[in-house]
Amino acid sequence: MLTLAVFSDSHGDTARMTAAIAAHRPDAAVFLGDVAADAEAVRRRFPALPFYIVRGNCDHGAPGYEDSLVLELEGVRIFCAHGHNHGVKWDIGGFCNSVYCAGAQLGLYGHTHQPKWWEARGIQFLNPGSVGSAQAPTYALVELDGGAVRCRILDCPK
Repeated sequence: MLTLAVFSDSHGDTARMTAAIAAHRPDAAVFLGDVAADAEAVRRRFPALPFYIVRGNCDHGAPGYEDSLVLELEGVRIFCAHGHNHGVKWDIGGFCNSVYCAGAQLGLYGHTHQPKWWEARGIQFLNPGSVGSAQAPTYALVELDGGAVRCRILDCPK
């Protein structure tokens, strides 16, 4: 089994990502954009942790990051994107199509700051919300076990 910590939209807050990683000791982490420099700062604190980062709309000046990634972890194909290029604030269809076309079993996105998890046509979709939200900060843990996927959205400690 592999545990994946999923974060998005930190917007200057590294403390909550750091606390979540320290508390859960995941096997890997994904940061879904906005602000990549925050994820890099957290990555430096946990140098042995595989940390996958995609670019968000606030990361346009950050070189070295892709707009999307496809990961293969524990027998699960995962499509990762911030979601701004897919218009997720208005219509999730473009993102869902990208996940489907990538042959992924799990689609991870951010941008809306709204945590959400659902399944459609055998594909799971997860938005961990915003780890940097002043109102209701959240993140997600994903357990991958031999092709099975289990997702949990968690509130950050206040």
